[in-house]
Amino acid sequence: MVEPFHSRIPTLSDGELREYVRNPLAYKVEAVEAALAELSRRGSALPREDVQRIREDLMRRDRAKVDEGRRWSRHLLGADEAARRPRIRSITSAILVLGLGSAAIIHQTASPKAPNPLGYEPEDTKRYLRQLETVGGKSNVLATQFTQWFDSLWHGQALGFTVACLTVALAATFWFVTSHARPDKEHSTQKPHPSGDTEP
Repeated sequence: MVEPFHSRIPTLSDGELREYVRNPLAYKVEAVEAALAELSRRGSALPREDVQRIREDLMRRDRAKVDEGRRWSRHLLGADEAARRPRIRSITSAILVLGLGSAAIIHQTASPKAPNPLGYEPEDTKRYLRQLETVGGKSNVLATQFTQWFDSLWHGQALGFTVACLTVALAATFWFVTSHARPDKEHSTQKPHPSGDTEP
């Protein structure tokens, strides 16, 4: 999907474009680069030193965001391997206990689906399926059946099964990502870089 600023940048005045380069930390890197390219195309390019300084500022901002994420990870999981493993196991276990417990409660307390007063589901009849196939072909039938199946996962006792599957997937993903990530010793002793303003 094309970012909105790609279509907006060429319509801006020189003064509006220069706002991107006067305050680059308030914008995405791609937006600032697009503004620089448009100014250059109009013959109003900035000096090379200014462009280099802007790019360095943006790199420092983005690096600071990465460092902040690493600091949060070290704070949550620990900075060394000996501290990380027990915390990873504890958090994974907590996810499983809470998720599977919730799934069990949902499954036990959910009321069964009320039967259709007609005694059957019109969507399951051969006539209905033939109509779907006539209108949109077999792909329409498959899409409709998939939509009905997907919708059924979020109601009644099936919701408990869905929550259980999502819980196991979340716990497995968390365990895999955190157990294979190694503490970044280089960044653990590095002073944080100042970050820029919030990007729009």
